[in-house]
Amino acid sequence: MQAQQELVDNQSIRERLLALLAVFFATVALLLAAIGLYGVLSYSVLQREREIGIRIAIGASVANIARIVTTEIFAMVVAGAATGIALGMVSAHYVQALLFGVKGTDPRMLVVPTVVLLVAALLASLPAVLRAARINPSILRE
Repeated sequence: MQAQQELVDNQSIRERLLALLAVFFATVALLLAAIGLYGVLSYSVLQREREIGIRIAIGASVANIARIVTTEIFAMVVAGAATGIALGMVSAHYVQALLFGVKGTDPRMLVVPTVVLLVAALLASLPAVLRAARINPSILRE
């Protein structure tokens, strides 16, 4: 004799392990995306170093520089998120069979990853904003 819960647990161990593996790979993918985003954002600030230095030299405040850099960063992130959501909506019917109890176009399933990626973008943008705020216009190179 076994309890019903034990029977269910024994029957669903494979699915739970696959779900755990999927969570692990999703976490690694999010970490890699944040690292890649950090690199791209730092490089974009490096490319605009001269422009930011000139803005600081003519009197722009650190808050103004941070706003300019953050606006550019989030414009890129929102464009990427919109493209990703659009492609996800188009391809949702291909993965519909893999989803149990959730539709591929469920708003909660679209909003949660988007918010997580926006938070990751915010955390990845902090070093770029700090780098832009610390630019010394007197030592800019050609």
